[in-house]
Amino acid sequence: MRTHILAVALLSQAVSAAAQETEIPKDTVVDIGWMLTDANRGGLTLTSGKTYNRVEGLPLLFGPTFRTGVGNGALSIAALGIVRSAHNFHWDSENLGHRLSAALRNGRRRGVTVGAEAFDVVSRIEPWQLTEPDGALAAFFLKRDYFDWFGRHGARAYVSAFRGSMSLTAGYGAERWSSRRARDVYSLFRGDDSWRENPVINDGVAHLADLAFQLDTRNNVNDPLAGWFIDATYEHGSGDFTTAGTSIEPNLPDGRASLSYGRAFVDLRRYNRISPRRQLNGRLVLGGWIHGDPLPYQRRFSVGGIGTLPGFDFRRLGIGTDVGQCSSESSPIAARPAECERVLLAQVEYRQELPSELFDVFNRNRIRVRGAVFRVKPDIVVFADAGRGWLVGPRLGTLRYNSGSLPGIDTFRTDVGVGLDLGIAGIYVAKAVSEAKEPANFFVRIRNRF
Repeated sequence: MRTHILAVALLSQAVSAAAQETEIPKDTVVDIGWMLTDANRGGLTLTSGKTYNRVEGLPLLFGPTFRTGVGNGALSIAALGIVRSAHNFHWDSENLGHRLSAALRNGRRRGVTVGAEAFDVVSRIEPWQLTEPDGALAAFFLKRDYFDWFGRHGARAYVSAFRGSMSLTAGYGAERWSSRRARDVYSLFRGDDSWRENPVINDGVAHLADLAFQLDTRNNVNDPLAGWFIDATYEHGSGDFTTAGTSIEPNLPDGRASLSYGRAFVDLRRYNRISPRRQLNGRLVLGGWIHGDPLPYQRRFSVGGIGTLPGFDFRRLGIGTDVGQCSSESSPIAARPAECERVLLAQVEYRQELPSELFDVFNRNRIRVRGAVFRVKPDIVVFADAGRGWLVGPRLGTLRYNSGSLPGIDTFRTDVGVGLDLGIAGIYVAKAVSEAKEPANFFVRIRNRF
């Protein structure tokens, strides 16, 4: 019975995510949910956490929500408890959490949102690499978790100014960061395999000030044909943290240390419709240390795997010096964590829609599931990727560079690939170019590559 519940929940959210033509506004308190709930007023909500992983299993969120109009704006409040399915929903502190939030939005097309939240949640390290439900389905069906996880317990307040497709948000919060372990989490296949260890992070209390800019002019969030997407953030963090060793060098002295760091991240995407049936899309990701002390473990970077460089296996040991995750074969860590302080990734893809009378008939019938419209649009996709990460400091081989310099182009990992994207899901094959001995990788994506 438990297996059926988990499978239905995951497949349901995958179908809905793949088929939706519009995105839920970011200031909406609950992403998806139902149960005695009014779309305009709220009510009692039960929803999944939109993920499945080796730390939580399937998190379920439940509790009251309230929404009401206030003048030219809207007020939303939610008080949600979290129960996780790990260890057969065992009632313990690791399986319980909460998410409380309140937001007052003034204006519709432009205005200001003021909000606050308190939480005890498990969060992804490097959430930019791969969208859900790709990660959740890989974990549930194949026992492959493409994320690392850590606990966040604290509170945050923020103010956001928005105008049309553009927003600028400033926030401040205090959080206790804690390491989480891989637990007894069910998978449909490969049940005899062990989960990859979840890495130890730099535990401690962090005080965080952040500034985020976002511009989204895409014509469709889930299936964009044209437009820009820019997501840029700056974070200043400080606090006392415990040691967590890395395979290259310790990023903290033994015991506890006070850290104060600056970290930036930019995700820049451009979608171009060059003819009625053709697209040329590009993406550039830059992120890493800006100033201050070394980055804590949970704020570091990596590239590799189906979300970034699919021609290379995700976090595979035994390949010598690894510029994808900044590790060394001479001192590997079993959890294979991200260790890079900076990262650079470039992706480009060409799409051409394939005409098909069968698919046209399917689309004209406007089949719906859970209110979402299925639109099957077969595309041939040809793509290429290049990227790597590195450490910051006095030059050391091909892994560490001075803060004002970049690694040589010849040190980047590159791959090429081709696939068939049906709109609901895509099947791809990618082959490493910079390391010719790497075998080709086949993979499936529920959403577009980026």
